[in-house]
Amino acid sequence: MMRVQEEKKLTMEDVAKELGVSKTTVSRAVSGKGRIGEETRKRVLEYIEQHNYKPNQAAGEPVHNRTYNIGMVLQTDMLTSELPFFPKALKGIGETAEKEEYNVIMTLVDSNDFSGLVRVIENHKVDGMILMRTLQDDQPAAMLKKSGIPFVTIGLSDDPQIYQVDNDHVDACRELTSILLLKGMKKIAVVSGDRNHVINRKRLEGFYQAHQDMGIPYDASLIFTDIDSEAFACGAAERILQRSADCMIGADDLLTGYLLKKLEEENVRIPEEMRLASFHDSQLLKSAKNGITAIKFNIEELGREACKVLLRRMRGEEAAHITKLSYEVAMRESTKW
Repeated sequence: MMRVQEEKKLTMEDVAKELGVSKTTVSRAVSGKGRIGEETRKRVLEYIEQHNYKPNQAAGEPVHNRTYNIGMVLQTDMLTSELPFFPKALKGIGETAEKEEYNVIMTLVDSNDFSGLVRVIENHKVDGMILMRTLQDDQPAAMLKKSGIPFVTIGLSDDPQIYQVDNDHVDACRELTSILLLKGMKKIAVVSGDRNHVINRKRLEGFYQAHQDMGIPYDASLIFTDIDSEAFACGAAERILQRSADCMIGADDLLTGYLLKKLEEENVRIPEEMRLASFHDSQLLKSAKNGITAIKFNIEELGREACKVLLRRMRGEEAAHITKLSYEVAMRESTKW
């Protein structure tokens, strides 16, 4: 008996490849939503009509309800205290989203007000979201998880079901601290921010690990946490100087800048009278007379990778649950011993 060969069903990827456009462009032409040139739309529609293409929702081709928006969730303080971080991360996210013809929109939240995020979720404004910070008590992550919207965090989480992209802060801070200990600095102080921010906990974890690995106890009286202003940072610096520490480490570039300013005001010579380092490098530290020892991260790459993972999730493709990016410890004049 002769068998009739079943014709292979055309996929969105087949259409995109044949026309030399992205799958997003094909999706927008079919759905009638999103940015697409009229000539391109017409070419796509003519092709799919000729070849009887129909979206395969089971294969991840749900085209009619897409918004072509990716959301970024930021806490309000990130627009000021982490200004050098934000534009670099946004650049990486934006460039990656643009290649797939997605727009990026921002949603602001703070510790007591999540109304903006609620509106975005309830009004179906985005196809996926990137949380720009993880928290110990992470209500935004819990809300997104409950909603079913694909999302990725920049920052680590204790929830193994959450897709996470971050720099390897524990290992980076462990390495820098180990180098300082090897140089002979035994009394090292750390000035850190909000303990509800997972990144601050990870940086301190690396600091503690370095001491444990080398069998050198750390001085708990030299660990300052929840420092959220210049005044508190300066107060911490005064106490560190009184306790004759060998070195100060700012957990981020902003806090390190405050410490640097205080040392300069007190005419404390760096590195002759006090060593100074930062667990995060940025242009905020470029004004120092002596280069500040710091950990360098590629923030644009962090944004790009987070967006790539999100796009894979939105397409229903496999993605790593945890992605950790590399770093570089830059030893400079400020920790010369």
